Amino acid sequence: MGRQHARHMGFRVVSRSRSILDQRWPSVACWTIVAAVLAGAAIGREPALAIYLVSFVYYGLYWYAFAWGVDSFDVFKRDALLLKALSVAALAFVYLQAPPDILSLGTIALGILLNARAAAVLGIDRTYYGHELAGLPARHITEFPYSLMSHPMIVGNVMAFGGTLLNPAFRAAWWPLAALHVVLNIALLAMEWAGPRRRPAIRLAGLLILAVTAATATLAAGHDTDSRRLSQEAS
Repeated sequence: MGRQHARHMGFRVVSRSRSILDQRWPSVACWTIVAAVLAGAAIGREPALAIYLVSFVYYGLYWYAFAWGVDSFDVFKRDALLLKALSVAALAFVYLQAPPDILSLGTIALGILLNARAAAVLGIDRTYYGHELAGLPARHITEFPYSLMSHPMIVGNVMAFGGTLLNPAFRAAWWPLAALHVVLNIALLAMEWAGPRRRPAIRLAGLLILAVTAATATLAAGHDTDSRRLSQEAS
């Protein structure tokens, strides 16, 4: 009886663990990537690589959720919020090291305000693909800013990320970081336009875009690291 009970308990633990992993493996994968990147950057003392790579993990989560769906919408929503916050924090960390530029800051502020207003009108669930992933009913929204444009959050993101490029000092050092954010937001817009009915195409296109993004980010980080080393050697 003791052996049978232990075997039964072991089976339940394994079964439960597999169930959790099946439901949350995209979440586990994203956070594993973040942890690995941060650990590798700390060991190798290459912060640029960490800044670049952790900035784009949440786009991968968005793509996977939209292309394949999610088992737990709440888990996806939580991870999307946290990973985006991490991405924005990484960008802010390097942007705020540059001398302030009024035009750049103003453009960023307008983009953030537009994004925040759109999210408030849409609601947190619909902001994170609640219609596509959680089965929320379709709803036609006419409040500002949806009275003027159909995708104000994407427009706000592009304004905010693009606005950083108006700062000459930031642009000289980190332009690939902001440019990739702009490109990936445009890719998200294309994904939303395509809709769930074109998921096979979204899966392939998203995989290619993320692969190119990872390669570009790695090259940009390597160039930044080399430039810093040469600067230190020269001084």
